[in-house]
Amino acid sequence: MKRVVILGSTGHIGQQTLEIIRAYPDEFKVVGLSANKNRELLKKQALEFKPVATAIGEKGLIKIATLPEADLIVVAVVGLAGVKPTLAAIKAKKNVALATKEVLVLAGQLVMDEVKKNKVELIPIDSEHSAIFQCLSAGRKKEIKRVILTMGKGRFAQMSKKQLRKITVDDIYKQPTWKMGRKITIDSATCLNKSFEVVEAKWLFDLPLEKIDIIVHQEHLCHSLVEFVDGSIIGEFGVADMKRYIQYALFYPERKQAKITNYLNLFNKTITFEPPPFAKFPGLTLGFKAIKAGGTMPAVMHGADDVAVEAFIDKEIKFTDIAKIVDLTMNSYQTVQNPNLEEILKADQWGRSYAGKLIKERKIK
Repeated sequence: MKRVVILGSTGHIGQQTLEIIRAYPDEFKVVGLSANKNRELLKKQALEFKPVATAIGEKGLIKIATLPEADLIVVAVVGLAGVKPTLAAIKAKKNVALATKEVLVLAGQLVMDEVKKNKVELIPIDSEHSAIFQCLSAGRKKEIKRVILTMGKGRFAQMSKKQLRKITVDDIYKQPTWKMGRKITIDSATCLNKSFEVVEAKWLFDLPLEKIDIIVHQEHLCHSLVEFVDGSIIGEFGVADMKRYIQYALFYPERKQAKITNYLNLFNKTITFEPPPFAKFPGLTLGFKAIKAGGTMPAVMHGADDVAVEAFIDKEIKFTDIAKIVDLTMNSYQTVQNPNLEEILKADQWGRSYAGKLIKERKIK
């Protein structure tokens, strides 16, 4: 029986994780649960699963991420909050199932260095990275020509730049194929989320910039691919359901019969691939730009985006201003190479502060 801690158990991924655990009662024991603010739901979860410990707040997260009883830590908290407990779990020699992309965007080098040092597994839950992780079993690292992150093509892709400027928050919430949180839904619309995934892929798979690509796949059937040096391309296909990736991470390295996820019927399906719309969605380029700059630049990108998204939600800026603000912030920053955690967090805060200044002073062209 695998003993599991879930950081962020009241969020969307956390609740889906518990749904899977509920379906396999003889396979898992929940030993730790945490929440940000939803105390009532956390209390209900604790009454059902009877964990060793529950927690609210950063110090509590670190405590349950290092519980001696735990075998696997599922990190499903939002944003910055996942960084310190993930590092603490790895240093405590716990395997980690990672659903929080910001952990590797902000502190990829630190995290992967600790993974190697402590000889633990870091299993991605994010659909694209889980897909690549699974595809890589078909070859060795030196045989990789490139990894290819897929992205959807919604109705925004058909709009003119003038129409894009008029997109509202309500327009975006009507859009998603995947059920996601508020910020990631907006990041997906601006394509900043794909830029975060580019940075995440760089660290997770230890790849240079030139071996990471993006491709448009509007049917949401293929969730990423790996091309090898012999010309073979291996893809991961399935219904657009996060529970499949959560289940894979929970049982890794085994696969189990699906109980609560659907199977993909390929009959009468159309599968298309297109080049990414870099010109129309400049947010797509920023992940590559952050990797090229290196060091603390991804943290600056993250902090600036957080502030810009909130300003958009508050109707202070236009939809198309989000990527502009992030880009302007990155252009004004001097990267710190080989940063420690304190320098990374400071860079994130710098990005927030500078982006906020741009918004306040209306310095967006």
